Amino acid sequence: MPPMFFVFVLFLLTSLSGIVGAAEIAILKSAGLPYYEQAIVGFKAGIPATTSVKEYDLNGQLAEGRQIAKFLRASPPDLIFAVGLKAAMAVKLEIFDTPVVFCMVLNPEPHGLPASNMTGIAVRPPAETQLAALRSAIPNRNRVGVLYDEEHSGDFIRQAHRAAKQQGLELLAVAVHRQEEIPHAVRALLPKIDALWLIQDQTVVSESAIPFFLESTLDAKVPLFTFSSALVQQGALGALILNPSTVGQQAAHIVIARLSGQHSSTGLLQTPEHPQLALNLNSAEHLGLVLPPELIRSAGHLVGGPGALAQRSGHSDLIP
Repeated sequence: MPPMFFVFVLFLLTSLSGIVGAAEIAILKSAGLPYYEQAIVGFKAGIPATTSVKEYDLNGQLAEGRQIAKFLRASPPDLIFAVGLKAAMAVKLEIFDTPVVFCMVLNPEPHGLPASNMTGIAVRPPAETQLAALRSAIPNRNRVGVLYDEEHSGDFIRQAHRAAKQQGLELLAVAVHRQEEIPHAVRALLPKIDALWLIQDQTVVSESAIPFFLESTLDAKVPLFTFSSALVQQGALGALILNPSTVGQQAAHIVIARLSGQHSSTGLLQTPEHPQLALNLNSAEHLGLVLPPELIRSAGHLVGGPGALAQRSGHSDLIP
């Protein structure tokens, strides 16, 4: 290629870096929770060090978030990065023109997210990706059970049914409306399935329900596949997990592209990048499973087993 082409590319990259580096970004976080903080650390690491950043903490209060958003509307930054549902909602209700990128929001669609000036990163990897990871751990078991609340996860389960059919799996989905229904639903489901898939659903997953899921599946010797490294450490066979810092870095890439005029995905929800597989080798042994060596080598988090390194996170990563 002509030398002038490379000069032009270098000039363009330098110019874009200068544009982003001179930008003002406001960060709103719903609360000072560890997984929000990790997402912010990843985000800051991904933007130019010269970028002007101001951080605001809602302290779990949507009303406080709306006041902060009104202040920002009066003197808008170049972009807002919202972390957590309340931060994203505060911005949605008060900011209409300034570009917004949000993350760490479970089930954003029922809350009208993202709005037309917003780009979001989903918390859940696509159903087909999760089911493919599950199948890689237990390739000879085809009947997968899942509990869900239609209000929170109906669309996701419909996608999961299509994905399961394409992958040769039989998905037995049981709808629940209250947490009190969970024990009966699980006991009825376990004899019919080869694995239980625990998804991020506010009705299904709670601190009080977690011990029941772990104990009942281990007693029945039915593999539990989920979304949390904390649950894998406690006995689930496996999980496909997102690192909050990686999500923050993905948000930074979106922001850089947006401020450079190279990103046109406003109003859309982006698929989270680079989910990692977590495996519990002790649980696999208890369940009588022999995990493929290549699967173990590819896992980002291993718990138990000879020579295995348990990468423990210092926080619960159940539901942001």
